[in-house]
Amino acid sequence: MPHRFFYDGPFDTDQLLLDGSEAHHLLHVLRMRTGESVLLFNGTGAEAEGVITNTSRKSAEIQVTARHAAQISAQVPLILATAVPKGDRFRWLVEKAAELGVTKLVPLLTERSSVDPGENRLKKLQQTIVSAAKQSGQIQLMELAEVQSWDEFLSAVSQTECRLLIADPKGSRIDLFKPAKNSETAVVILIGPEGGFSPEEIQTALNQGAEAVRLSEGILRVETAAILFAGLMRLTEPRVDA
Repeated sequence: MPHRFFYDGPFDTDQLLLDGSEAHHLLHVLRMRTGESVLLFNGTGAEAEGVITNTSRKSAEIQVTARHAAQISAQVPLILATAVPKGDRFRWLVEKAAELGVTKLVPLLTERSSVDPGENRLKKLQQTIVSAAKQSGQIQLMELAEVQSWDEFLSAVSQTECRLLIADPKGSRIDLFKPAKNSETAVVILIGPEGGFSPEEIQTALNQGAEAVRLSEGILRVETAAILFAGLMRLTEPRVDA
């Protein structure tokens, strides 16, 4: 199978110019040459097959040979709203969430949060999302939202139809075989910081119809709980086209 590359734009012309980090990977890591085939995706569900026709030190020209229209994902929309762990653990969380096909990741500021990633750090993580999509075969890029406060996020969620799940050591064990009421309803997962959500935050979520879920008998790190929870949802979800 051809190597996959992310192209930031539409596939509306027959000749595309690949530059930046993706061109660097093609030219100087994989050492690909003219005549070789590639597969491009633009993060919106569309893909294009092509052949390298010309290269320079920093770019590669691609002749499009076939286009695949944007596909509608068969996966249920999955939103992961999580407190931000310390250090490089957040980058790992973002990478694995993108590999799992999480639709949107929202960094949360809660009562006990100790980390605010900041706008610049979030921008740098975009390349991590692209790399994860390439590695895992995802055709749509995970959206990394701006940092939101707990109240701000819950207020926005209350205006939408979704299944709201909050990680809580006092909650019930998740029923993997429980049939979904609506196979197309978005699932929203809430993960707290070290020390967990405050009792007031949990109660606020429950008042909005959230289900409290216990993931483990032990206490999990933020990133472990987030990826475990997202993985369980992807493993057990019904497919939209089923």
